[in-house]
Amino acid sequence: MIKTSSETQDGPASDADQLAESIQDVILSVLRQIQPMVESEGISKPQFLTMHVLSSLEPASVSTVARQLAVKAPSACVTIDQLEAAGLVKRQRSERDHRTVEVSLTPKGRKVEARVWSQIAQRMANSASGLPHEDVVTTVRVVRELNRRLQPIAVSRRTRA
Repeated sequence: MIKTSSETQDGPASDADQLAESIQDVILSVLRQIQPMVESEGISKPQFLTMHVLSSLEPASVSTVARQLAVKAPSACVTIDQLEAAGLVKRQRSERDHRTVEVSLTPKGRKVEARVWSQIAQRMANSASGLPHEDVVTTVRVVRELNRRLQPIAVSRRTRA
């Protein structure tokens, strides 16, 4: 895990550093809290993250999924095998290249992923309730802009796949 600090050797951390550290803290909090949510659906965190990748890229090859998750292909394959056995994903020959097998969510898999995201969204909304409206509006604007600026990174990764 990356260790961050509000202070650097050169003095106080910049606003951008503090923002990055705060976002990292939120991400880690969400990752810790999704465990019971995914367990209630009968899946693990790695399985949920695999389903999320598939929902945004489907259909996708196992190697593409592995790259997006930053894991080795055999690890992704084991997770996909488990999801397939549970009826949450399916494998099929690519229509573009019949040598390639692609993976996609089943309707059941889409529903499970949507339910977990709904629970995450509800938890986030509950956490934000009571915050000043101006703060929420500013946070939404800043997060959307950060996401927009990060998109070329995600797009370039997808096109390499």
